[in-house]
Amino acid sequence: MDLRESKQQIFEDKLKSHSSVNFHVIEKHIWLVAILVICLSWFWSFHHGYVLTYNDAASHLNIARRIVDNLTPGLSQIGTVWLPLPHLLMLLTVWNNFMWHSGLAGSIVSMASYVLTVVFVWKLIRLLTKNTLAAIAGALIVGTNPNFLYLSTTPMTEPLFLAGATLAVYALAKYITTKSIANLLQCGLSVLATTLVRYDGWFFFASIAVMLYSWGWVTRGRKKAEGALVLFLSIGGFGIVVWLLWNQAIFGDALYFMRGPYSALSQQNVIRSAGQLPTAGHIVTSLSYYGWAMVDSIGWAISVVTVASLAALVWFLRKSATWIILAALATPFVFNVLALYFGQSGLNIPQAAINPGLFNTRYGLLVIPAMAVIIGLAASYRKFVWIAMMAVVVQFGLFAYQGTPIVLADGLKGLATTSYTVEASHWLAQHYQGGLILTSLASHDAFVARTGLPMRTYVHEGTRQYWTNALAKPSASVNYIAMMSYPPDTVYKAISKLPDFTEHFILVYQYGKFGIYQRR
Repeated sequence: MDLRESKQQIFEDKLKSHSSVNFHVIEKHIWLVAILVICLSWFWSFHHGYVLTYNDAASHLNIARRIVDNLTPGLSQIGTVWLPLPHLLMLLTVWNNFMWHSGLAGSIVSMASYVLTVVFVWKLIRLLTKNTLAAIAGALIVGTNPNFLYLSTTPMTEPLFLAGATLAVYALAKYITTKSIANLLQCGLSVLATTLVRYDGWFFFASIAVMLYSWGWVTRGRKKAEGALVLFLSIGGFGIVVWLLWNQAIFGDALYFMRGPYSALSQQNVIRSAGQLPTAGHIVTSLSYYGWAMVDSIGWAISVVTVASLAALVWFLRKSATWIILAALATPFVFNVLALYFGQSGLNIPQAAINPGLFNTRYGLLVIPAMAVIIGLAASYRKFVWIAMMAVVVQFGLFAYQGTPIVLADGLKGLATTSYTVEASHWLAQHYQGGLILTSLASHDAFVARTGLPMRTYVHEGTRQYWTNALAKPSASVNYIAMMSYPPDTVYKAISKLPDFTEHFILVYQYGKFGIYQRR
């Protein structure tokens, strides 16, 4: 044994001594550091005006706000396209005007999710390896990623999904180890949460069910496997059943969220008709696009070390249960590739051969817990832990050299294409003289969020009879109309040629094709 190996062995022995004390002390510090880092990140993001760069972030805030502040308030404002849990959590604070307009009502959910993801990646690696340094390396991979940090300061849904998925996999690992029903219940509840955050969670739920049953049958027999599966399905699948019933009760179609006019499928069909879905029907292109999204958002150094770590695990790792954990963490990769292939999702990357750009690059972050755990498992073998630590340092340096994180750049690019939401909202906030405003929330959510006016000021798709009446005869109920002439939004299509509109309203502000009209 050479001097270097001897020093490392002494260091590892020290870590193992008083392990329970070290474990709890280190975990406490990970909680505290994660909380401090994400709070500082939010202040930076808020100071630079980056919290609401994604228009979807404003949409999530508005959905929550409409439940308590609207011409027709109530739970029906949850709608159908986006799953409800993020908006229900925002209800705790979105009633406050500052929390709504600043975006903090949604940011708090994402910030808490960041902390949970970092901590439970640490706990999962520590559970699987009993190696403190390896667990710290995994937590650093997640916690120091600037793209994940930025996204966790916004009201987007990916951080909350990652938190739920990480907790679910941790509980699954505990269940496999202990066979405790309590751990199975925790796994089911965490999966239930993911199914109410993103539709990725539905695939995650089905994947966990298959893995759970397969492992149970092989290790415990068919009867016990079936019992565990029934319990898991009853809990983990409850949210899916509720959402289907909700859509049936409110919209008359259990699958309205999937085939309605505002669904992702409808949007992708428009994009497909314009020839902007290069991944649809092409599995290699789908793999390439999502692979690059992973590299762009998680980093070259981490990606290379992940591949090396996975190769090492194939050679050294013999525990089949650990492979089940890795397969569970990898489900977002499978889901996103399949979604691209079947044309259910859109993604653009700077490396694209045709029309390169930035669109939904944040999807690559959904595999960051998987990468962290793969590297953490490999780092539990002597010497490799220092390679993992070096990868974290190198990647942090590469991100610093790169400058603007790509997920932030993606949001800024989207904001630039809808700059009218900023300019027009400022104008309306300064010149508003009272009365109702007719606009399409489906098209101009970000505009509404930025004006600073109460949601009950607006007549939109979710105000039922107010909306119908305003589209038929706007002069009878509204003082302002905000609409887009090209591409034409719902309001423009309905009223632009109505005599009631042309006779009673005058254009008072225009930014590009977006106009604000006031009643004469």
